[in-house]
Amino acid sequence: MARASDVVGIGLAGGQGVRARPLTLKAPGYLRSKAAMAFLGRRLIRWVVMILANEGIEDYFIVAHGKENRYQIKVLLRYGANLGVNVRYSPVKHDALNRGSADSTLRLMEHWSIDRPMLVFPTDSIIDFELAPMLEAHVATGAAATIAAMTRGPAEVAEKYGVMLSGPERRILEFVEKPTLAELRQHFEVPDAEAFDRLPLLTNAGFYMLDPDAMRKAMADPQVAEMRGRRLDFGKDLLPWLVENGYPVHAHPVRRIGDLGNVEDYVETGVEVLRGDFGSMLPLMGSLIDERAHVWIDPESLHLRDEWSGKTLEEKMREGLVTIGPSVRIGKYCEIAPGAVISDANLDDDVEVRGEAHISRSFLRDGTVVGPGATIRDSVIGSMSEIRSDPAAPTVIEDFVALGDEVVVAPGVRLADHVNVYPRLKVPAGITVPPGRTLTNAEDILGLL
Repeated sequence: MARASDVVGIGLAGGQGVRARPLTLKAPGYLRSKAAMAFLGRRLIRWVVMILANEGIEDYFIVAHGKENRYQIKVLLRYGANLGVNVRYSPVKHDALNRGSADSTLRLMEHWSIDRPMLVFPTDSIIDFELAPMLEAHVATGAAATIAAMTRGPAEVAEKYGVMLSGPERRILEFVEKPTLAELRQHFEVPDAEAFDRLPLLTNAGFYMLDPDAMRKAMADPQVAEMRGRRLDFGKDLLPWLVENGYPVHAHPVRRIGDLGNVEDYVETGVEVLRGDFGSMLPLMGSLIDERAHVWIDPESLHLRDEWSGKTLEEKMREGLVTIGPSVRIGKYCEIAPGAVISDANLDDDVEVRGEAHISRSFLRDGTVVGPGATIRDSVIGSMSEIRSDPAAPTVIEDFVALGDEVVVAPGVRLADHVNVYPRLKVPAGITVPPGRTLTNAEDILGLL
């Protein structure tokens, strides 16, 4: 009987993080890998490996690409000893050869002579699942590939997600790319509107259990060899080809997937984690001080006395001088002034929140300073940024705004509705930034004054 420890993890970490800018910008022109994005006090790839290690996977192979990407990932993982696992990497000589996620995985499989079940995972998503049932189903069905699947309703799926149509034992019969509601109604022929709205549609979550023997057989096919010369991705190429050519490909529902590839998904996934919806992450979150309200505060912050009242955060919470929760994580050495209100939010280390500031559904990186009376809602604030504010001229940042590292925002500024600001820019008072605008340099700012 196959065990979880028999599975090897294949991490796809070669992406450049372009879609997630400015969250992936370390400085203008210098992209972090998406795997190196900060999320709830850790880099994303460390979260994914810790989740999978808790499920029993001990051996990992990481597909990296290029000097900067490889360096960033190796700084975070090294060879796995700090996480109690074994980590190896795709060789540098593969960088110029790899053409897609499936091509790079097959090449890595051959290079390292992998002959055990492989769980291929993205490094810009988190997963809430149990590995053992997925492995058991994979072996029992004799699947060449088992796809981790999220169950979603038609309204959520339409024009946003691809759908996997399945038969007995959830064997995949067809992939349908981002169907409209009309196409879904036509295909499923469910006359009752309520019943249609409740249809459990399977969508590809991007985690794949692969059988190495089946993969080697597919590699030997001239059609696959020809595709590899151009492009061989999993979702667009290899998995549909396997289905069309009679290979058993099955879906396995998982509890939840969280995508962090853009600002809105980052916020929504982060709030879900803080509310306890990702059971796989709860044991890894740190110092839980209120289980019912989902509040995690590191002792270094809980017992730190602020410069305004001289009281510890613990004392201020007990006396009702601050409101912390529900669903809040606070890292080390954070200073929270009386009057602050924080909910559905994450503060990394060394964050300073001054009096009467309100923070909700937002994520503040290390060293952020939030001025008195500021409001931050549904936003992501980069490391060492300064949100200056004054009770007479309160600053407002809301509706999926993202600030890069070391951004300075002047008192009284309002940034809203999917505005992005690149690292190290200064946003002055009196500016009006249209919804959806990205400020990449000082000239962009001058043009709005």
